[in-house]
Amino acid sequence: MKKVTSIIFAAAVTTTFAVPAFAGSVGVSRSYSTSQPDQTTIAELQDASQTAKRDALDGNKNNLEFRKKSYEIDQLIERMKSGQNVDPAELDKAMEPARVW
Repeated sequence: MKKVTSIIFAAAVTTTFAVPAFAGSVGVSRSYSTSQPDQTTIAELQDASQTAKRDALDGNKNNLEFRKKSYEIDQLIERMKSGQNVDPAELDKAMEPARVW
């Protein structure tokens, strides 16, 4: 009887440590692919790109940062339109305004 209890205990401990190793991150899907790019997201990205271009033309002394931001957003839009997978964190970063310190 003691041998069976030891085996069950060892199996429980092994399972306890093995299960989290195979689990993925909570709330993050393993694949983020869509057959059609989300038109709303693309429109929002295009608006953010245009805003960055306008800010660059306003005579800001750091207009290169705004132009760079616009270029990065345009590249992201092209990736989405071509059907490549885009990380949601990249979308969040693209929607943030250009920062000039």
